[in-house]
Amino acid sequence: MQKAICLTAIVSVPFILLSNSVVFGDEVIKTTADPEVQEAVRKGVDFLLRTQHADGCWGESTTGRDYEVLAGVPGSHRAFRVATTALCVMALKNTGIRQKSVQDAIRKGLKYIVQNARVKRANPMELYNVWAFGYCLRCLSEALFAGTCPDMQAPMRDTAEKLIDALKLYQVPDGGWGYYDFEAGTYRPGGSSTTFTTGTIVISLYAAKKVGIEPPEQMLQKALLCLHRCRKEDGSYLYGWYMRYRPNHQVNKLKGSVCRTSCCHLAQYLFSDKVSCQDLVKGVQDLIEQNRFVDIARKRPVPHEAWYATSGYFYLYGHFYASMALQQLNQQDQQRLWPPLKQLILRLQEPDGSWWDYPLYGYHKYYGTAYALSTLCWNRYGKELYLKHTWPAPQEAVQLN
Repeated sequence: MQKAICLTAIVSVPFILLSNSVVFGDEVIKTTADPEVQEAVRKGVDFLLRTQHADGCWGESTTGRDYEVLAGVPGSHRAFRVATTALCVMALKNTGIRQKSVQDAIRKGLKYIVQNARVKRANPMELYNVWAFGYCLRCLSEALFAGTCPDMQAPMRDTAEKLIDALKLYQVPDGGWGYYDFEAGTYRPGGSSTTFTTGTIVISLYAAKKVGIEPPEQMLQKALLCLHRCRKEDGSYLYGWYMRYRPNHQVNKLKGSVCRTSCCHLAQYLFSDKVSCQDLVKGVQDLIEQNRFVDIARKRPVPHEAWYATSGYFYLYGHFYASMALQQLNQQDQQRLWPPLKQLILRLQEPDGSWWDYPLYGYHKYYGTAYALSTLCWNRYGKELYLKHTWPAPQEAVQLN
């Protein structure tokens, strides 16, 4: 199994039983003035509410398919489930719907995260738990920032601080984070990072830092340097630092990078001046203009079988981070870029109200729905939290071998 092929960008999310439909009435109007988006959000929220497990999580490890990505039990599935739950809680919270059933679902999800966020890896090779660490840290930081569940503030902060320690342990030698260790399989992973995993976690560290949970400066600077080194002249990103000697591999070209570019751009933009607003604009434009090369991969069961070695599980992920990049842009660019981005998401909603882009055990409908809802609610999704803040310059320069 070669690294360039076994490149699962897993960012989990859930599925389960149906019950009565929820009607939100005027509540949904608070999320958007666009009736088309309003109806899609209503259906998506309804889907998440009726599929949440009794313990507060989303997601199942069962599958009816004969082909699935590598995922050892129980650790990898626990990681998928926890990361999925964090994504779903963030999506529900940021729709702005204050209906009691939504708030109850958020509370149950946060309790589950506090109890289960520090997931152990399944084995020395599978490090999917870094996705759980990253998304749980972000979810808890957003909840702390918004004052969600005031009676849970202390345990949420304590859990978030423990996740910072976990991320420090799992940071690989090149400065980023990856979800496989094909090398030594050591306690501190010795494998290679992937840019999108690193970008995802750096953005979570930004949210944590904004609520006073400080990541070690050396850890943060190494991650930023890793992303900077993986950026190519055309604005695309290597899949990971381990592919630095194959910069023209299909997956490393602009059309293979478009779904990870906005995430990697945004991570650097928030912390440094190495990425500009114009770079953010170009990243979103590239995703819109080259969308067919990632759209062709949607719902294909084999990772990286499509053009430019794209995989279905990047699709909704990439659009979510593109919508976050929109928050940093001027009104003119927002008005120009949002309509096509919106349509790329609206067209994919399933009859049951969900979205999905890649068949992943029993998680895909839930990570997909969470990403899509958060994308459609981009104009209110944590806007104050993710406004760029000027941090003091680090005291020491970071060097990587």
